[in-house]
Amino acid sequence: MGSAAGEVNAGSAVTVDDRLQVGTVGIAYRRISPGGIDSRHSSGNSPVIVMLHEGLGSITQWRDLPEVLTRRCGLEVIAYDRSGYGRSDPVPETYSDGFMEREATEMLPAVLDELGVRRPILVGHSDGASISLIAAGSGSVVPLGVAVIAPHSFIEDICIDGIRAIDGQRGQVISGLARHHDHPRLAFERWRDVWLTPRFRHWDIRPLLERIDCPVLVLQGEGDQYGTEAQVSTIVQSAPNASGHLLADCGHVAHRDQPERIADYLADFVSGCAAAAS
Repeated sequence: MGSAAGEVNAGSAVTVDDRLQVGTVGIAYRRISPGGIDSRHSSGNSPVIVMLHEGLGSITQWRDLPEVLTRRCGLEVIAYDRSGYGRSDPVPETYSDGFMEREATEMLPAVLDELGVRRPILVGHSDGASISLIAAGSGSVVPLGVAVIAPHSFIEDICIDGIRAIDGQRGQVISGLARHHDHPRLAFERWRDVWLTPRFRHWDIRPLLERIDCPVLVLQGEGDQYGTEAQVSTIVQSAPNASGHLLADCGHVAHRDQPERIADYLADFVSGCAAAAS
């Protein structure tokens, strides 16, 4: 793991931006710690919130949610850029159908191991939500809890239609992504290509949901352009210890559309998971 690239003390939280190496891939990550904690090393016995971004997301697209959760929960937060996103290395250049499964069973465990995180609470958005569910259901990671925002557990027509719609605006989208990504065109095209592949319509992680032993929180906007309330009901009915909420006046990026409500739900859930594990 490389040395810290930068450290900022914002109020009672300390933020460190750094990189780690997983095989040949350099992964950028951000660690936000409550004041007074060494922000470069996790205690293996302490719960750590680990945040997994959406399909076109990055660390910076979480906005201030990581800092808010650190302050409200008194726990470390780690967010990282998956390969090809944000400031991480762009490998591989194309996705195959099992890209989320590989992220959940190979890359995520390796990142947690490198960072010394043994008691994670996973918080995922969209693709990152699905990766979190796969990790918990497959047993590749044993989290204290999993909170998912706008998850996908199977493919719906609304999702494919939404991706086709955004592909029609790809020039504008890629230009906007350039603020957050070193390789915005690659990030967009890789994501679009795999989701619009006809065989990907059969992607389905519902059989894994019943294997998730930890608490699960599902949050989704009523106006989500990539999924319906069937995603929420499926997870709540399948995972043994799951609860879900549909948010009014909210689309796919719930932490942008309803930041205070999302922070409230997540802080309560995370604090409950941490307390139950103490």
